[in-house]
Amino acid sequence: MDPALTAHFTKCFPGGAAIHGSLNQPLQRGSVTVLFGPSGCGKTTVLRCLAGLEKPENGIIHYGNETWFDAVQNIHIPPSRRGIGFVFQDYALFPHLCVSGNISYGLGHLSRSDRRARVEEALDRYGLSGLARQRPGQLSGGQRQRTALARALVLRPRLLLLDEPLSALDTTLREDLREDLNQQLRHLDVPVILVTHDRAEARMLGHQMVVMDAGSVVQSGRVEDVFNRPASDRIARALGVKPGTAAIPTQRAAE
Repeated sequence: MDPALTAHFTKCFPGGAAIHGSLNQPLQRGSVTVLFGPSGCGKTTVLRCLAGLEKPENGIIHYGNETWFDAVQNIHIPPSRRGIGFVFQDYALFPHLCVSGNISYGLGHLSRSDRRARVEEALDRYGLSGLARQRPGQLSGGQRQRTALARALVLRPRLLLLDEPLSALDTTLREDLREDLNQQLRHLDVPVILVTHDRAEARMLGHQMVVMDAGSVVQSGRVEDVFNRPASDRIARALGVKPGTAAIPTQRAAE
């Protein structure tokens, strides 16, 4: 049985701003849950709380039968013990390390031969074999993205978190790499939670969708259901559809 992610928490910031995370998502292998909303609505904060990079003030986060966070019981499992892969918005590659060095960074617990085999497998899988000795500054945007994805997945996580993976790219390159990312995600055997404020990305990449606005979750469901039946005029405007107007389901969401 696939695990479910259950999270209900509040993260507060100086000045009174508060982000309320509320998710109850079954996480099937290969599924993509899109966390969608305008810039500044709290999407990245929710992702960082799930990863353990931020500690909420109250609430709970459960993954399957594990408790990752419980404010009442004072439980806060560190990121290294959650089994999560995280791809940051700017990819956060180490500029002084080559592609192979970046990918192998978290594999220090393996023997040298196992580490080499794992890295070579990742290089081949993500089309990076000819770039193994290149440094991030010598790579294109798409190559940096694939390197960051390989670095996260080489650890064989049970959940992958992607924070606006295309937003650092210019418009033309973003459109080109959207399909490339779609193809990469199709072949993963781990569930994915992907943050975006881009409607086209949400519709192409997602199966499930969680919509945030002003620090709170305001709607969730299958991607095509959310686009077809926005819960309010405000959500409809954010999605770029008219209330009551059926949007055409995406190929990925309809799978």
